[in-house]
Amino acid sequence: MIAFQVSLLILTLCLTLLNLVLILGIARKVGRGAGVTPIPAGHLQLSSSPGTPIGEFVATSTQGVTVSRAALELGTVFAFLSPDCAPCQQAMPAFLSYATMNKGTVVSVLSGDYDGDVMATLEALGPVLVEVPNGPVARAFGVIGVPVFVTVGVGNVLATSSKIGPDSRITIPA
Repeated sequence: MIAFQVSLLILTLCLTLLNLVLILGIARKVGRGAGVTPIPAGHLQLSSSPGTPIGEFVATSTQGVTVSRAALELGTVFAFLSPDCAPCQQAMPAFLSYATMNKGTVVSVLSGDYDGDVMATLEALGPVLVEVPNGPVARAFGVIGVPVFVTVGVGNVLATSSKIGPDSRITIPA
C-alpha cells in the first residue's frame, strides 16, 4: 500500500512539474508578443494614410473664414493639436516655425482653446478651426490622435506625420 501511495505522489509531482514547464513556456511567448511584431510608437498612424480621399466637411475658422473639402489647395498642411496634449505642446515650437515659413498654407485644427497669445499667433499664420475631439474636420481626415500633421493632395491625403520639420514627411510640393 505504501508503494502505491509513493508512486501516486511521484506521478503527481511529475505532472505538476510538466504543468509548470508548460505555463512558463506560454508566459514567455505572451511576454514576447507570441510572434506579433509590435508597431513602433513613431510609426503609429494617427490619420488617414496617404492616397486616402478626404471626407466632406465645412467649418468656419475663428477669423470667420469658411474652410471646406471643396476649397482645399494642394500642399495645405492641416495641423491637428490639443492644448491638453503633452506631445502637442512639444511639437508647437516646430509647428510655429514651419507655419511662419509657410504662412497661409497651414490650417490649425484645435480640439480645445489655447491661450490668447498662441491663438493670435496661429490666426496670423492661417485659418484656425476649433472643434470638439473627433469633430467633423478630424473625422474627414481620419484623425484618431494628436498631434498629427496632414498635407493635402488633390482631394486626398498626400502625407501624414506625428511631427513637423525638416526630418518629417510633411513637405510643401513645388
